[in-house]
Amino acid sequence: MRVLKFLGWLSVVIVLVFFVALYMGSKVPVAHTVSVSDTIPASQAKVWGWITDVQGQPGWRTGLKAVSPLPPENGATCWAEVTSGMTMPLCADVRDAQTRQVVRIADPKLPFGGTWTYVLEPVGENSTKVTITENGTTGPAMWRFVDHYILHEDGEIKQYLGDLKHLAEHGA
Repeated sequence: MRVLKFLGWLSVVIVLVFFVALYMGSKVPVAHTVSVSDTIPASQAKVWGWITDVQGQPGWRTGLKAVSPLPPENGATCWAEVTSGMTMPLCADVRDAQTRQVVRIADPKLPFGGTWTYVLEPVGENSTKVTITENGTTGPAMWRFVDHYILHEDGEIKQYLGDLKHLAEHGA
């Protein structure tokens, strides 16, 4: 009898936590913008090469298992990034050699979307300031809760810049 009472209370707590998370997620805006910068100890040309060589990124990016080429869209280079949790199609809509790139999520059916804008600025001969700005959207309230309160909107950018800095400091 005590086990059933415990399971009943546990069920109530789980349902309550779910609805609180759903409510909190509904209060987070659908659209967000976040920008993170870091100085990478490598030349602008080298950093640009790492950022635009998407086929080579599984060798240095945390969690990226593979990259598959996709057909171009309106002249944009496209590819799919494969992680343990999903496959995400991306397209580089803008590439201004060694200074700026805009990459968008190329699947409107995903519960999230948006762009990453990479801006590279030289800082001396062998350092580059990289700024990544995410202009994103997250649809369902539960996804917004997880993105905002657990993963944080800037978490992926910080991981990417950390991986890029590690590559520059220690090699692939």
